[in-house]
Amino acid sequence: MGTLLTSRVREQGASVITTIPAEVVRRAGMAAGQELDWIEDGMGGFRVVLHTPELAEAMAAHEAIMAEYDSVFRELAK
Repeated sequence: MGTLLTSRVREQGASVITTIPAEVVRRAGMAAGQELDWIEDGMGGFRVVLHTPELAEAMAAHEAIMAEYDSVFRELAK
C-alpha cells in the first residue's frame, strides 16, 4: 500500500479549497497553475491526474461512446 498523505478542505470566500501536500507536488511534477483532472473511479472515489490535451480528448471520446451505447452496457450489466 502507498503512503498516506492528508490535506484539509477549507472555505475561502465562496469556494472550497485544499492544499496539495509538498510530497505529492514533487512526485507528480506539478507546477503552480497546473490544471488537474478528477476522474471518478467507480468505487466512490476519484483519481487525480495532471491535465493534458490528450487526456481531455480521450475522456471526451469515452463519454461519447458511453452515451451512444448506454442501453447496450446496461443490458450487459444485467
